[in-house]
Amino acid sequence: MGLIEACKGKLYEKQDVQTQIGSQLRAGDILLEKTPFRLTDKLIPGHWGHAAIWIGSEDEIKALGIWNDPAVVPFHDRIRAGRGVVEALRSGVNMNSLHHFLNVDDLAVLRSPHADKALQAKHILLALRQVGKAYDFNFDIETTDKIVCSELVYTVYIDMSWPTERTLGRYVISPDHVARKAIEHSGLELVTFYHDGQHIDDHPLDVMKQLLKLPSQPGNVVRNEHFPGWQAAVLNGL
Repeated sequence: MGLIEACKGKLYEKQDVQTQIGSQLRAGDILLEKTPFRLTDKLIPGHWGHAAIWIGSEDEIKALGIWNDPAVVPFHDRIRAGRGVVEALRSGVNMNSLHHFLNVDDLAVLRSPHADKALQAKHILLALRQVGKAYDFNFDIETTDKIVCSELVYTVYIDMSWPTERTLGRYVISPDHVARKAIEHSGLELVTFYHDGQHIDDHPLDVMKQLLKLPSQPGNVVRNEHFPGWQAAVLNGL
């Protein structure tokens, strides 16, 4: 989420790792990362410090039938350049390459196993409609004009219910809340998981569960349409 760092991530510039992850990614996948070497990582509660959306390659987007959609056309050059990661950074919602994103120690790829092509396409369009929005320094999911990283996932996966917490009068969602959906087999599955620079093959969900610092009971489970006008605003790209 921030750029104040003392060193580079353990997965940074590991071409074999990038190739392996790239071969596993599908359009609409959720990326979670942890960068303990960055000061800003310590300001995020829980284990995971950041979340992003992989929108896919040109071929994937064409296969979904939305390459010429008005929401996609302005980003053709960026997609062709490999900038398929949509993420909310302090500079705003941007598109970056997988190489840029993998300056991390921990990585998890989550997927909606039941999303058909129509829903997958909807996720991509919603993600691209967020590009250019300002960063939400209030971390308030009820706003639509500004957005933070975990709110991006909440906004794109508008078809899901999400656990949230009410803090200082606001509803918030953290990257750990996103991870919990996979741990609880509640709409997401874990595709691949790296911890401390190493791929976790043995019971990865159990390992990830041990790393999370969420309460034993879920927070307030809130569907996105809980907030008046929220869904319409998102679908209109506001």
